[in-house]
Amino acid sequence: MRKLGKQEIEDIAVGAALLGTGGGGDPYIGKLMALQAIEEHGEITLLNADEVPDDALVVPSAMMGAPTVMLEKAPSGEEAINAFKNLESYLGKEIFATMPIEAGGLNSMLPLALAATLGLPVVDADGMGRGV
Repeated sequence: MRKLGKQEIEDIAVGAALLGTGGGGDPYIGKLMALQAIEEHGEITLLNADEVPDDALVVPSAMMGAPTVMLEKAPSGEEAINAFKNLESYLGKEIFATMPIEAGGLNSMLPLALAATLGLPVVDADGMGRGV
């Protein structure tokens, strides 16, 4: 288990921009959201996959669609929170952790903002590799 603070968010954003090679858009807005969430709620716990219980519900979080839309209207952050709460209600099970679905752009940052806001750990993994 490790902790992610503001400097780690800055470093991850740079890595996401490089690894994503443009896929997933610019991580800037997501980085700002993650930094604000850490400011308000504290550092994020980062878990290795072997630290996650076998029966835990881990739900990746991401946005879909053209990231350039956020130049016109930034997300509030409530979208993912509402989706997680609705999923928990539907499944009747609490979400244990989240993780990024790709290493690139915005989708590398949003799970971090969500995790800080909800007090969830993040699993150190990604679902598919580079953002495309």
